[in-house]
Amino acid sequence: MPTEMGKSLASKAKHQFVYALIFIGGRSVAYLFLYVLVAVYSVLPSVFKRSQAYIMRRFKPTNKWQFFKHTYLLNLTFGRTLVDRAALGILGRTGVQSTRPERQQLIDWATQKKGALLLTAHVGCWQMAVNLTGFIPAKLHVLYYRHPQDYDKTVAQHSGQDAPFDFIDPSGPLGGVVEMLSALQKGEIVCAMADRVFGNEKNAVSVDFLGGKMRVPFSFYKLAAATGAPLGILFFSWEGKGVFRTHTCPPLRVDPQAKTAADFVPYAQQFASALEDFCIKYPYQFFNYFNVWSDEKNGG
Repeated sequence: MPTEMGKSLASKAKHQFVYALIFIGGRSVAYLFLYVLVAVYSVLPSVFKRSQAYIMRRFKPTNKWQFFKHTYLLNLTFGRTLVDRAALGILGRTGVQSTRPERQQLIDWATQKKGALLLTAHVGCWQMAVNLTGFIPAKLHVLYYRHPQDYDKTVAQHSGQDAPFDFIDPSGPLGGVVEMLSALQKGEIVCAMADRVFGNEKNAVSVDFLGGKMRVPFSFYKLAAATGAPLGILFFSWEGKGVFRTHTCPPLRVDPQAKTAADFVPYAQQFASALEDFCIKYPYQFFNYFNVWSDEKNGG
């Protein structure tokens, strides 16, 4: 995994300035500031190179203007999701578009006391959505690495209230597997990003994604096989100012006899296919800012 992953682009002072704008004028005022800030950042080589692989594959721009346009819109959408996350903590207001069956599925998993794995990705407004899980009657754990130079405050840090979940740090010797296993055995829920390899590349498999091969971890499917916990795939799209929508896939039951990396490829591919569908529908909401394609130079 790239050492710069998770590091904030903007300085701590710029973050504080945006937070002040939200407090004084709400989301709309902060959005206005983003138009200029994102335009400046999008022309910096260190910034546009981070999304270059995705832009080229998803949009196939034929000139520099098209490349800049797609880069700008991608970064602008990402900035808006970060503003909305901060606004949730500062203003305490947001909108959620989800169906009753989607919410009931999460409640059912929690009440069965068998534990569950919820897999998502660095798309849409995952950072905001995970804070609105208070309706789930089970303890929630989020696998999350925080870079020392990540200056984005969490919703809980803004609001001064406890987060409705605990963090599991994947940077330890076993990548948080022991903590995840313990949580599942207690009937609790673990939420993790399944689109990024953190740690040993031997713990990843190759799957098809947007016309190439992407490496993704298979430890989540291995845990599901070992514990019998159901596995859900869900994404959260940004729908506009302070509003997001949930997108869920039918739950997976991993074969308990699955043992080898090859055994888990079909499950990892289902995740990658769902992610691809999301990126086709929401092209400017893929925020895995590095080259995830293993069949290209400097791939993930």
